[in-house]
Amino acid sequence: MDENRYVVPAIIILVVLVVVIIAVALTGNNTFEAGKVSFQYPNSWGQNHLVGNFSNNSLYSEVTLTSDIPDANGVVHQTSYIIFLMQMKAQGAINVPSTNAVVMNTTNSSVSTVPLGNFTATQIGSYGPNLAEKITIINLNNYYYVIEFICPPYAYNQTSEAYNLILDTMKIT
Repeated sequence: MDENRYVVPAIIILVVLVVVIIAVALTGNNTFEAGKVSFQYPNSWGQNHLVGNFSNNSLYSEVTLTSDIPDANGVVHQTSYIIFLMQMKAQGAINVPSTNAVVMNTTNSSVSTVPLGNFTATQIGSYGPNLAEKITIINLNNYYYVIEFICPPYAYNQTSEAYNLILDTMKIT
């Protein structure tokens, strides 16, 4: 009979242990690594596609992450996107309007310069009734690194959290 009194607590401990392991596995982050770039992003986001290899030989590389975030009623109306791209700088002069001139011609937009780890970045944000977006531009050596999110307004908080995780964990070598 003494043996039976240990069976129920052992089963309970085993069940709790399995639940904890499953919870930890589902709440972790994924890591993206390619060429000169690495960052973490939430498990709730998936890698949609990859262009290029983020190396010194790339003219253009891009990875797109997507998530179907439901609104307050549990309905997904639009997919949310986070795009991370690396683009080689063009040599020579191109006559394009400044970032400030472009952004200030739209409503509900702002531009700021922010420290981002070892980098200084320009951030552009816009929030409207149909769309929220934020763009971070890093000018480093021979490349521009652009990290952008585009989402429906109801998904702003979750998308912004994933975006900030990418910015906080980003490494460019």
